[in-house]
Amino acid sequence: MIHFRAVCPEDEPLISAAFRSASSETLLHRFFSPIRELPADQLRRMLTIDPAHERCVVAVIKRESGPRIIAGVRYVRLSKPATAEIALTVHDTFQHRGVGTFLLKLITEFARRDGIRFFEADVMTSNAAMLQLIRKMFPGARQQFAGGDVVHIEIDLE
Repeated sequence: MIHFRAVCPEDEPLISAAFRSASSETLLHRFFSPIRELPADQLRRMLTIDPAHERCVVAVIKRESGPRIIAGVRYVRLSKPATAEIALTVHDTFQHRGVGTFLLKLITEFARRDGIRFFEADVMTSNAAMLQLIRKMFPGARQQFAGGDVVHIEIDLE
């Protein structure tokens, strides 16, 4: 069973473990860089949420050895108050099972309640699964090449 909840600072070892076990491709699609581990200060920043500007939800499974974070979605408000940037990551072994779809629906509900009217995202052109998910959930999303192999996406939530 998967539990969905807000991320918290105590999740640091779970997030670190997720990084260590994710494929290079998954990390590249999320961070646009071939990283294997986040610096401690950047990891702490990801886990310290300012509810006025951002929200982050993680998907957690229970195992005999303890909990494991398998996915996460976040939005961060941009300078335009009704607009937020979104990011979604699903661990390799849980991709194509509906976890990302559920998280994207959940963060969209939260965003609407929080006064967000537009999402923006930069997605690598090689991230076909994310591009397909956005097309499926937001058929009216505007896409334009942002340079290199990146597509900038604008989504009207209304």
